[in-house]
Amino acid sequence: MTSSTSLSAGRPLEPPHHVVGRHSTLLVDPERDGRLLGVDVWYPAIDPADDDVTARRPSVYELLPGVSFESAGALHDPPARAGTFPLIVFSHGRTGMRFAYSLVCEALAARGAIVVSCDHPGDVLTDWLLGRHADDRTNEMNRVADARLLIHALVHGHPSIGVGVLNAVDHDRIVLMGHSYGAYTALATVAGARGVPAHDRVRAIVGFQPYTRSTSDSLLGRVAVPALLVVSGADRVTPAATDGDRPWALLRGTPTWRLDLDGAGHQAISDIALYAELARQLPDLPEIVRQYLAASEADAGAPGVMGWRELMRLQVAAAWAFLDEVLDLDPDRGAAARAELERLPGVTLRRR
Repeated sequence: MTSSTSLSAGRPLEPPHHVVGRHSTLLVDPERDGRLLGVDVWYPAIDPADDDVTARRPSVYELLPGVSFESAGALHDPPARAGTFPLIVFSHGRTGMRFAYSLVCEALAARGAIVVSCDHPGDVLTDWLLGRHADDRTNEMNRVADARLLIHALVHGHPSIGVGVLNAVDHDRIVLMGHSYGAYTALATVAGARGVPAHDRVRAIVGFQPYTRSTSDSLLGRVAVPALLVVSGADRVTPAATDGDRPWALLRGTPTWRLDLDGAGHQAISDIALYAELARQLPDLPEIVRQYLAASEADAGAPGVMGWRELMRLQVAAAWAFLDEVLDLDPDRGAAARAELERLPGVTLRRR
């Protein structure tokens, strides 16, 4: 395959409030036979001088061997901005990877959060392609333990993560977010599952197009922190009937929000539509990969309602409005953003 370094994610989803840095590293869990996690951290950063070419170097994501693209808005390892910011742990979906939500993670960091995501070995795309994926029970145990490891590293420190980033973590504002199976990660980490105890430091959960059918009523009923569920109306993978309605009825946190998006598909929060756009610029891309991306792209936007980037922006705005309220960041700003969401066509926001 021909290598290309000219690919770009384009502009950020929204005008950034902060410069964003990205740091990539590895974490080893000695308590799980040295389980190795690839990790990305996005964070508010110091704005480099205009003439500091090295500091203004864009971060680059390697999508496939020989295929990389420049970040929409993140810089490569700039110093962290002073202050404290909420910590968001983002868990990828089945067959995903830690930066498969780069546009959203960058947007959240640009709004003022430290976002960390890891690969879940046994449930990344290469594991499935090579037939080495984990069974569901093992995967669910691993996902919860992975999330706990990330929280521990960012709260208690780790030598592979810069002191500036660690000092900027607000230990009292920890949020778990996830897409699809990643929403299971968030719910089960808070509730405790598969022999892994509940985590008591998480303040809120956000589940995008959540996969919940493998969770018991008991587990869902143990989730007592505020939660936001984002449910896509045209989701054929995790439709509301099997994965959205039951948690909406059983989650006990106050408040609990549910955002329904008419016409949106399962990949509405992921970078899959971006990958499909980039694939059209790669004539040597294997046809099977191109077909997979084209099919997945149809699950990203809401045809006839809004494009995939607009749909991502809407979900970021909803998540941040929710956090403004439940983390007491800026409740008035959150209420204004919520009112704007409620006026949008094709969008239904319920709260209890």
